[in-house]
Amino acid sequence: MNATPPTYVLGHGDLEIARLQFQSEIIAGVSRRLIRECGIAPGMRVLDIGCGVGDMSMLLAEAVGNTGGVVAFDREPVAIEVASARALAGGYGQIEFVIAAGDAFPDCSLFDAAIGRYVLHHQSDPVAMIRRAAAAVRRGGTVAFHEPAGHIGSHTLPVVDLHQKLERCLNSVFDATLPHRDVGGRLVAGFEEAGLPTPHLIWESIAGGYDSPLWQLLAMTYRSILPHIATSGASPDVGDPGTLADRLVAEAAAARAQIVSKPQSCAWATRR
Repeated sequence: MNATPPTYVLGHGDLEIARLQFQSEIIAGVSRRLIRECGIAPGMRVLDIGCGVGDMSMLLAEAVGNTGGVVAFDREPVAIEVASARALAGGYGQIEFVIAAGDAFPDCSLFDAAIGRYVLHHQSDPVAMIRRAAAAVRRGGTVAFHEPAGHIGSHTLPVVDLHQKLERCLNSVFDATLPHRDVGGRLVAGFEEAGLPTPHLIWESIAGGYDSPLWQLLAMTYRSILPHIATSGASPDVGDPGTLADRLVAEAAAARAQIVSKPQSCAWATRR
């Protein structure tokens, strides 16, 4: 296993923090379904692994209610600072935010559930992360992860040329920077290798027309990866980043196209 802790390649500048919040709004329905179906309920104590700027933490706080609690951690102090401020503003007093690395979970008593969203594809060893999550919950507790199936990507019907160019660029950068972007398609193996039962699964994509927020998200993601394009070998031909979202929507509208997101892959299992 790589001894160097994984870093979040897109950083935590203002643009990326805004992009993360926007992305969270888009995928929140899938995350809520995972929370509901894996059995997280009022009164539980839940660990949020790699909480980022706190969007999943707040969804979990809504699920556990005022009688429950959420311990949310991330290795990035900037992310924790933003998450804490947002939770305070939203009235989520049952969340405790902690700065900690993924290989050193907060030292707490065992949880009823541990959950991570968009965490495993950043890990040098995703199975080790699942195993640590399992060790953090009591017997009979739940381990759950929500990952993008990034190796599949988004697509449009009919084809939107600018979207295709953008996808090729994003794929090139993420292939070069993410160690396990296909982990969303390997969650059954990952859970079993970590010593957990075969997990339950959700596999769901988000779709929309030319008014979908997915177009804007793609443009924001492109702007966030710009520092990595030169080192990845990508050769983008998508024009001005500042007008990219408008041009994507214009091409999609002209084609009356619909867009389908990369699949959202969720898995959960009970620790025996």
